[in-house]
Amino acid sequence: MASAANWAGDAPSRYRARMHRALWVLAAGSALACSHHHQAPVRSAQLSPPEGELVQHTNRLWIELESTDDPQCERTPSERKLCFADVREAVGGALERTLWPSFPGVAVKRKGDDVAPGDYLLHVRVRLSSRAPDAAGPGWAAHVDGSWRLVRDGLPLASESFSSRSRGDFAYGRALGEGAGEVVDAVALHVARSVGRLPELRPAANRPLPAVATRAPTGGSLRVGAETTPLTKPTAARSPRGAR
Repeated sequence: MASAANWAGDAPSRYRARMHRALWVLAAGSALACSHHHQAPVRSAQLSPPEGELVQHTNRLWIELESTDDPQCERTPSERKLCFADVREAVGGALERTLWPSFPGVAVKRKGDDVAPGDYLLHVRVRLSSRAPDAAGPGWAAHVDGSWRLVRDGLPLASESFSSRSRGDFAYGRALGEGAGEVVDAVALHVARSVGRLPELRPAANRPLPAVATRAPTGGSLRVGAETTPLTKPTAARSPRGAR
């Protein structure tokens, strides 16, 4: 009877021990699963706007990243799982830095933002992937494909599909985040050139500039709108010696 009582009293402790072992195995399995994939953070460079003249548009531009997952993961037959991270931040930041000269305001649209009548809405879709070594290079490359579509007040204005491939000299894994940054920057510059040169169909009315009031100028030798008056008298030209 005593042994039975002792066994019954030890039951909760045995249960806790089994639960502890089960939780430890679960945590170890999760950590092992996480360690069996590569993470490649996408890093966009500090881009400058595209060269050349851009059209000055009258309303602000909103960027909406649609069907652009973050992170974006893939599996290859011979390599571990690869995940491109910080995709939306890289794409949105690159577009903001390249499109701002053509619009009075450029921002990634977030929850709660209201698009005012007349504002532009740029829908962008981006999908990143890796490319194995081939004739283009001895290493791995990052690849992007996607599309953009410009809308104003619900009416489509222009659209385009795109793709790009980075240098093929990256190691598989984290280093491919740099390659992904290259193709994101290339796409951002291309979109900025294309969108920034679209005509403005609702130009702002030309308003006359206000008049400028002036007061009498000061300064001994300065005259506004006239030639400078010297402070000293000019020296009279001397006649050649011997002249009469």
